[in-house]
This record gives sequence, structure tokens and C-alpha cells, in this order.
Amino acid sequence: MEPSLHDPGPLPVRVSDWILWGQGRLANLENSFTESRALMGTLLGSATAPWTRGQEHLPEAQSAIFRDWIERRAAREPFHYIVGSVSFFGRIFGVGPGVLVPRPETEHLVAAALDHLNRRPQEGPPRVLDLGAGSGAIVLTLLLEWPSAVGVAVEHEPEAIRILLENRTRFGLEDRLGIIRGSWGKMLSEDPSFDLILSNPPYIRTDVLATLDPEVRDHEPVTALDGGPDGLSCYREILAFAPGLLNDGGLLAFEIGADQAKAFQPGGAALSGLTPAFPGSFSVETDVSGRDRIITWKK
Repeated sequence: MEPSLHDPGPLPVRVSDWILWGQGRLANLENSFTESRALMGTLLGSATAPWTRGQEHLPEAQSAIFRDWIERRAAREPFHYIVGSVSFFGRIFGVGPGVLVPRPETEHLVAAALDHLNRRPQEGPPRVLDLGAGSGAIVLTLLLEWPSAVGVAVEHEPEAIRILLENRTRFGLEDRLGIIRGSWGKMLSEDPSFDLILSNPPYIRTDVLATLDPEVRDHEPVTALDGGPDGLSCYREILAFAPGLLNDGGLLAFEIGADQAKAFQPGGAALSGLTPAFPGSFSVETDVSGRDRIITWKK
């Protein structure tokens, strides 16, 4: 009989054998060997350690941690929750339960913002607003890439705020990023005061949530996923007030779902009910897969 995770039978000794053991326990995952090796690399503090230290004996304390990590991953807990961090735009950000794990696709939002700043006339430090900041990966990356910029992050969920605060401290940006707990930015002054407003809001339709992978459906916060019946509820909320917070020449930029760009065309569903009608038009940018990913509007 195949030993279970709770009754593993004879256990490995060497690092390389532990990785194979983990692969067997992760047979329900498509990339079981890669994930087992990545967990081992994180445990040993180096992505190359599974190769360079493969013949070493894994100490008992680390063996226990590895077994726990494998068990949690086999139960479909997100990899990045288990290791407590994720790489974004070349930097390591802390993540954990209660906060959306930043995706590589979201790096396109940062790139669009940086492109705007590169074209912006130099009129003092740019001011950035991140709505629904989560871990802070977007706004913190932007401040790190553009050292004169200052920002405000708005986030509602307490656990996400805790991780956001930790990441702000991790990068020493306490003096350049203010954090406000609230629902989007409705509590902010209506006077124009920002040069960039960014958001990766929830945009998955409510009826689609149950079909998502277990890592997302069962672990990531639904408040960061559920975009309402048509996936556009949060965009409508933000579009109702955000343009008034932008300075002339400022940029509003969203991440969107791959099938949502048409909703931002004149008369589109994302703009319905806005009074007065939303001025001007949006531009669409694609990701590396050619999917519509970023919507921008310049005031």
C-alpha cells in the first residue's frame, strides 16, 4: 500500500531523494517534480541548491519542514503562501493568506505606468495612487523604480494591510508611501492631486469563481477576485470618482480580464450608468501572450 503523507513509511535522507519523495506526493499536480524541487530550493535558501547539494543529508528539522510544505501543497495551498513570498518585477515581496498573490501579468501595469512617467514633463515628484493595493507589489515597485515618486495605497482588508505594511518596511519606503484603510478611494479629497492612479481590481464574474483552480478558489481572498455579476462592478465604482483625483495629463490604468477590453469602449458595459458620460477613450495594451491586459486613460 502506498504510504500517505501522514504515514510516509521509510523516509529519504539525501536532498535529491527528498525531492523525488515530494514529487511522488505531488502526483496530483502537473509539474510535481518542478514544484518539489522549488520548495526544496526555497528551504535551502538557493534555487541551485537542489543540484549543488543533492547528495547532502537533509537535517531532521528541515526534513520536517519539507514534509509539511509538501503536504500543504498536495492539499492545493498556493505555493507562494507556503514559502511566504513571490517574485515581482525582479524583487521579492511577502505574501500570505488574505492577500492576492501578484501575477506576472500584473507587471504590465507597472510597465505602463513607468512608460507614462518617462513621457511626463518633469514638474516635481509624481504622486501615485494604488486602489486595492493588496500586498503593495504594484505601488512599491513603482516607487522603487522611480525614486522621486511618492504614493498612497488604499486597501480595505486587515490581513492585506498587515502584509502591505511589512512590504513597505522591507523596502524602506515608510516615508514615501502612505496607507489608508478604506473602500477604494471614495474618502479622498475630490481635488486633483495624483499623476497616476493604478488598480488591479477584482474582475472575475461571480458565476465563474466556482470553476477556478483550488489554489485560487479555496485560498485566495474572494474580495480580491469577485468582480460582480459581469466582472465590472469595481471598475464602475472607481470610474465614478477617480478621474476627478487626477491632475491634467495624469494617467488612469487598470489591469483587466482578457475578454473585457470591449467593455471600456464608448457605450461599453464598464461605462454604463456613469453620469456624466465618461470623457475620452481608453487605450488597450496586451501582455506577452497577446491577450488584452491593461486599459489606460489619459486626462
